[in-house]
Amino acid sequence: MIRVAIIDDHAIVRMGIKYSLSMEDDFEFAGEHSGGAGAGDFVAQVKPDVVLLDVRMPVVNGIEALEDIMRKVPGAKVLMLTTSDCEEDIFRALNLGAKGYMVKDENGEGLHAAIRTVAAGKRFLPQRIMAIYEDRRTRPSLSERELETLRLVAKGFSNTEIAERFNVSMDTVKAHLRHVYDKFGVESRVEAVIMAMSAGIVEAP
Repeated sequence: MIRVAIIDDHAIVRMGIKYSLSMEDDFEFAGEHSGGAGAGDFVAQVKPDVVLLDVRMPVVNGIEALEDIMRKVPGAKVLMLTTSDCEEDIFRALNLGAKGYMVKDENGEGLHAAIRTVAAGKRFLPQRIMAIYEDRRTRPSLSERELETLRLVAKGFSNTEIAERFNVSMDTVKAHLRHVYDKFGVESRVEAVIMAMSAGIVEAP
C-alpha cells in the first residue's frame, strides 16, 4: 500500500484527490493539511509514503512548506501538484528535494502514475517541466539580498526607501540592481520586474 498525504489550501481539491485515490487498490489516504504552515510537523506525524504538495498557497507557500518538510523529515518523498508552471517555482522545488512536479490539469491516471513513480524512489518530471528546469538551471541565480531588493522594487519602493530599509548606502542598492539587470539581461527596473513576475520570482503588486 502507498500511503498518500495531501497539503492543499482548497478543500474541494483535497476532496477530489481523496476520491481519486480511493478508486485504486494500492493507495491509502494518510491525511490532509489545509495550508503550508506546520507542513513539516504534519508530515512527521502522519509519516506518508508520498506527499502531494500545492505551491500557490496563502501565508506560507508550497516552496516554503517544502523547505520545512525537508528540514524536519529528510528524505520525504514530495510530489508538487500545482497550477503553477513558473520556472522559479519548478527550479526551487526540485533544488530543495521534491521528487516530482506536475500541474493539476493532468488526468487522474497521470497523477496515479506520478505517485507510484515517486513512491518507488524515482523522479517524476514530465518532459515540459524538465525542459523548463534545465533552461532555468543554466542561468545564474539571484543572491538573497538581490532578490529582496527586486521584491521591494516590484512593490514600488524607491532606491532611497530600499537603502533606508536595509540600512545601506544608495550605491549598494544600485549595485544590487545592476547585478539583477546583468543576470536578467535587462536594462531597467521595469524590465527586471516584468521578467521576475513572468518567472514567478516576485508576485504582481
